[in-house]
Amino acid sequence: MISTGMLNLGYEYVLLDDCWAMGRDEVSKVLLPDPERFPSGMDGLADWLHARGMKFGIYTSVGNETCSSGGRDIVVPGSEGHFDLDARTFAGWQVDYVKLDYCGNMKNPAYGLPRGKAYHEEFASALLEAQGDSGGRPIFLEVVAGYWFAREEVAGIANGWRFCEDHHDDFGSTEEALMCLKSQRNEWVDVEGKPGGWPYLDLSMIGGEGCRGDDKYVAHCPKQTDGNYKVEWSIWGLMQSPIIVATDVRVMTEVMKKAILNQELILYHQDVSCPPGRLIRHGGPGEEFLFGRQVGEGCGDWLVVAVNFGGEGDVNVGVDLDGDLGWGEGTGEVKVRDAWEGEDVGVVEGGEFEVKVEAGGSSS
Repeated sequence: MISTGMLNLGYEYVLLDDCWAMGRDEVSKVLLPDPERFPSGMDGLADWLHARGMKFGIYTSVGNETCSSGGRDIVVPGSEGHFDLDARTFAGWQVDYVKLDYCGNMKNPAYGLPRGKAYHEEFASALLEAQGDSGGRPIFLEVVAGYWFAREEVAGIANGWRFCEDHHDDFGSTEEALMCLKSQRNEWVDVEGKPGGWPYLDLSMIGGEGCRGDDKYVAHCPKQTDGNYKVEWSIWGLMQSPIIVATDVRVMTEVMKKAILNQELILYHQDVSCPPGRLIRHGGPGEEFLFGRQVGEGCGDWLVVAVNFGGEGDVNVGVDLDGDLGWGEGTGEVKVRDAWEGEDVGVVEGGEFEVKVEAGGSSS
């Protein structure tokens, strides 16, 4: 992350997901990290990252168990019944980010549904109190299921919330995320609470050699084309979803470099002076989607992403400067730029312009 320039571009967090823990201390009940995987402990890992200008994130579940054992013959405990203890433990380790999942007994609707909102509120309160007790180091809280319980109140509970389902390295999963945005219409924009409130489309997959691993896991990816990854990266960025890269950045392919190190798109993503993007126009599966976001000085420019979900051939997707972007009839010359390639396309004279989009691809 340092040698590629990612850290300088704003990729600050190194986040552990599930499987870091192996149980609780019999006496203190403090969560215990796997000593083989993390011999320096969580506080040692946090210190190492902080010394290099990075931030450290950790994972737990609001239920009695986490979602995975990580291939070990154990049950990993969640935080239910230990919200205050775990919050103090994380703050004591100088953690900067906590992902709160929704597994274990919470998967039973009869158990989880009546407790969902209250449990999220209780954990969030415990984390705030622990931050104060440990010197006030800010801790970003991401909730996986909190939005579905709190809805418009979620920005008062968490800093980031999952908006749809798990995202996998599969274009069907990417399409499902966009269909989720469609079904929720523009609630994404309605519930955001910036600064500090971020709807989240889950992990960003960008494929290539970054999926290397043993035979058990490498089969899961890459399962998308470069065009598919372009769709995913462009939408995640335009919607200002947090960008959390879930592939191995030690081995970057060309599409990974073009996405992860795309300074122009990153600057748009990090700019909070204009609202996040929205779905402007859509069809169904196999059809066109058009997303847009006002950007630039005074939010006077537009960043648009045209997506072709068709299975065969290129299509020309039109962008109506009045009907789609609201610039009004009689708009003068408009400069068009390809933000993905970092190239000026040309100038159009009002009305409408078209972009050619490959099947399963996008144009930004």
